[in-house]
Amino acid sequence: MKYFAAGLVLLCSLHAQAFELDEWQEWQAATPAFQSQIEQSRWLEEAQIRVHASGQMLFTPYEALVWQWLSPVPRLIELDKAGQLLDLSPTEDGATAAPPLEKSDDNLPGEQQIATLLMHALSGDLVALEKNYHLLLKGDRDSWELILLPRNRSETAPKKLTLEGGRFINELSATSSEDNKLTLELSDHHRLVDAEGAQLLFEALQEKAAAQQNSENDAENKEGNGEEN
Repeated sequence: MKYFAAGLVLLCSLHAQAFELDEWQEWQAATPAFQSQIEQSRWLEEAQIRVHASGQMLFTPYEALVWQWLSPVPRLIELDKAGQLLDLSPTEDGATAAPPLEKSDDNLPGEQQIATLLMHALSGDLVALEKNYHLLLKGDRDSWELILLPRNRSETAPKKLTLEGGRFINELSATSSEDNKLTLELSDHHRLVDAEGAQLLFEALQEKAAAQQNSENDAENKEGNGEEN
């Protein structure tokens, strides 16, 4: 009887500590503006190839999600509050480049789907998430895992996506029916004081990207002039 009572107390305690989706929603909705490092890899099972990219991410609650890819090709990508994904990398004529290509045959999420999913998760938008996924939550607020099973069960849809985190999201992963795998790791999170600070940082990233593009253009022009001479 003593052991039964102890087990019952433990079971009740575990139940009380369970992290429910509505609690996770409130917890995520309180995510502050932050900047982090990002590392992305795509493993293509049939070709036995791994594609890697790295950079940094900037999140401003209910405003924008920004990626500054540093490798393999420098790019500046923004998901604005209207849900539109834009490539803000400067071009030679100064115009905004077309949105990044989404088409691939690996059946893994493209940049639009990844950015949208991250924005919804960081904002605690359960309505948007449940519209597209069946959700299974494990853990507590300090260490949680959210499994997302796409409602779209077509052959081109990912088989499963997983988010892991605590105060901040640390990893997003996805697998396809062909065992291709996407992993996006977020690390070295730095809180930003407010949305204004995030906006200033975003503008600084834009200026840095523009300066880099101008420098590359100048180098190409000098090289071209040298060949003509």
